[in-house]
Order: sequence, then C-alpha cells, then structure tokens
Amino acid sequence: MPVRMLSELEMRILSILEEFQYENVPTMMNTVMQPAGEARELADMQQALRALVLGGSISMCMELDASGRFKPLSAHESLDAVTDLASGLRFDRDRKLWTDTRRKGPPFGLAFPFMLASKEARARGREILEERGYQWWQEEKG
Repeated sequence: MPVRMLSELEMRILSILEEFQYENVPTMMNTVMQPAGEARELADMQQALRALVLGGSISMCMELDASGRFKPLSAHESLDAVTDLASGLRFDRDRKLWTDTRRKGPPFGLAFPFMLASKEARARGREILEERGYQWWQEEKG
C-alpha cells in the first residue's frame, strides 16, 4: 500500500510527536505554527488532525485511565474532538499564543485534548526528522 503524502503541517506534527508521543493541541499549535491568532490557523490544525486521525496516525485523548495513561478515543470520537476544538481554543493576544479556555485553575490540570501518536506515526516522524532536521520550519535566527 503506498504511503499517503502528508501536508507540511502534518509533517511538523508528526516530527514533534516522534519525540514526545503525545502533546496537547494548543501547545502543538504554538510549536508548529507562528501563531498570529488568525482563524485560518485553527482551521488548518483541524484539517491536519482530521487527516492524521483518518490515516490512523493519531488518536485524540480527553482523559487518563486509572493508571494515569492517556485513554485514546476511537477514530469517530477523535474526529468529534477535533471538530470541537473551536469551542475552547482562543488566541491570547497579550502572550501571542493559543490557549484552551476550558483549562481553569490554579491548580491547573492537563490541557486536553491531547494527540497520541501510533508507533507507526512515530517511526514516520523519525524519517521526516532524518530528512528535514529538527524544527526545519523555524526561521533562522540572527
């Protein structure tokens, strides 16, 4: 079966998940994008996450199981979680980053939803990193 071509944003996401296996959505957005607060950023992230869920690369997670591990949602539930991102994500103009308004505190709990990469997705992320290098999308500084 041929390997599906990934978008630039999907490659960025998998390269981050290669190292950590999981990450919350606002942190991922602030890492793989240069956040400016444009609605297109959220739409682009949702599109990339949908493609990764449908391709079996990631599952979304909304809670931990009794042992403290992320509890992956089914593909259908993951797609629902991706669609629902708009209800909680907001751009903080003062700090210039995406935040989840559902995360209240202190004390602050985990910022759900999380993306959890499959073993195959992490291997693909490793291939991308070997080809492109660490955070290749960052502008060179000075």
